Amino acid sequence: MKIGLRLPNFARWFRGDAIWATCEKGKELDLDVLSFVDHVIFTPQQYVGYGNGYMDIWTAMSYVAAVTNVQGWRPILSQSICVIPYRPPIQQAKIAATVDSLSGGRLLIGAGSGYNENEFAALGLNVRERGEMTHEYLACMKELWTHPVASFHGKYANFDEMTISVRPAQQPHPPILYGSSGPMPFRRIAERYQGWLRGTVAVKDANADYFKALDQDWAKINTLWKANGRQGKPYLMVQMGGQFTTDREQAGGSVVKGLATEQAIVGTEGRIEAGGERAYVSTFPISHVSEVVKQLRSYEELGVDMVLINVPSYRFGTLDNLGMQLQQMDLLAEHVLPKITRDKKPIEMDYDGKRFTPMG
Repeated sequence: MKIGLRLPNFARWFRGDAIWATCEKGKELDLDVLSFVDHVIFTPQQYVGYGNGYMDIWTAMSYVAAVTNVQGWRPILSQSICVIPYRPPIQQAKIAATVDSLSGGRLLIGAGSGYNENEFAALGLNVRERGEMTHEYLACMKELWTHPVASFHGKYANFDEMTISVRPAQQPHPPILYGSSGPMPFRRIAERYQGWLRGTVAVKDANADYFKALDQDWAKINTLWKANGRQGKPYLMVQMGGQFTTDREQAGGSVVKGLATEQAIVGTEGRIEAGGERAYVSTFPISHVSEVVKQLRSYEELGVDMVLINVPSYRFGTLDNLGMQLQQMDLLAEHVLPKITRDKKPIEMDYDGKRFTPMG
């Protein structure tokens, strides 16, 4: 498997020298992927849980692309996830093409539709159209990436014979993994995209029932994939997280960050009802490094291609934010990564029935 790290582009401390140090540590670990997360605007209560310095995802990716270029390594730059409806498709196509061009073809798009109703409302968007918007936006973006002069006619974008000028380094376009579950998302993955991005699960929750459900969902996607005449298999990226330790007495505990509020009303389809907000508390279970190895080996047996690891960077004991980030990465380097099989082969993916090697 390929192993990546979700970067804390949501944290106020993650700037300048701290970004450099985290990326330099990633180079030492020979990480395959650096991933970024996405929110645009939220309430003061959500600010505590989401992050106290949330950078724009695309701008942060461009900065890290430059840092890693200077450091002399080429990690894949991915997202977990980028909420596609938050940015107009023409503008977003140009931004993504720019990041891919500047990074030398290292972009892997982790696309999602979002969920936060008050964030959609603040951006002037209808949350009930988020799925439709996501798929049309991505179709428009692919048209702009693959044709020097493009035309597109849809509900949300409409133009004839125009160009964004900049082209992505990867052709026909950067690979797209779609981060959602259910019958409709699975059909869209099988029809249009390069694979599936599964949501984060804590190490302590990766039990037999979780892996059984994951295996069943993966089988559904593969069946649909073959029915659509796709080549090979879809690419599977999963996410895992928590605080890691070598202290067995510490393992099993948890660290809680954030504010609880009684204002959250979760309605149909898991959305937050208008006027409400999520009771946001981030809980980081503490897991022994041996359990982390066990979960990674289970992913390997299932056929997972890439794992993104989310480690905490809050202040803990005598460690400041950066110290905690680097300490967790050191634990991975010493106690986890040497005990799993690392895949360093080029990635192959299906693009509309044809095999390509993106990020080559």
